[in-house]
Amino acid sequence: MTRDEIVAAIRKNADAIKGKGVSKLAVLGLRANEDYRPDDDIDVLVEVEPETSFSLLNLIDVEQIIEDATGLQTQATVRHSISPRFVECIAGDIFEIF
Repeated sequence: MTRDEIVAAIRKNADAIKGKGVSKLAVLGLRANEDYRPDDDIDVLVEVEPETSFSLLNLIDVEQIIEDATGLQTQATVRHSISPRFVECIAGDIFEIF
């Protein structure tokens, strides 16, 4: 599945993902740069509004929505849970979807 196909599948499910409390979502890593093997997973970075109630179960739900839409294993990380310095290091490997 190409990055464009992944993006289209995620955008098609944006309402369901946003319904879990996600305000922004990006693909990062190998899939963002289209430098991947067919069996590579999808790494996504999500942002949640501060006043939104968001739990580990919501994060798992987001992963499941994307896995169902793409057929690829997905790992999601909440942006505020990683250091700003690390975000700077991976900035070139982030592809914003919404």
